[in-house]
Amino acid sequence: DNFLSGGQLFPENLVEAAKKVGQKVTLNMRDGYDHSYYFIASFIGDHIAFHAKRLRSKYAEILALESSSSLHFSVTTGKTITCQAMVARAPKQPLTLETITVDVPQKGEVRVKVMANA
Repeated sequence: DNFLSGGQLFPENLVEAAKKVGQKVTLNMRDGYDHSYYFIASFIGDHIAFHAKRLRSKYAEILALESSSSLHFSVTTGKTITCQAMVARAPKQPLTLETITVDVPQKGEVRVKVMANA
């Protein structure tokens, strides 16, 4: 494909942006591969394993905290909670980190606790 060689993808910009904010990044450029389906299919197992390892580790940390503290789900069941969230206030504007209040779910609603994401 022409995404990488045709100037549509700029992986070096990703690396530079990560450096500016102190975020570790690993860029896997492989000789003989471009940004094609074949490349993705060849290395998708490594990619999934990378994220699975980190998510399992984070999940174990959270479970340990919940069992030894007030972070367990039952602590907030039936109660209004206050938490931080990234909020979209307008189209095409950056998200803002805000403290929000989440009411007790009503009939037909659920409140979801995000344990980890990647």
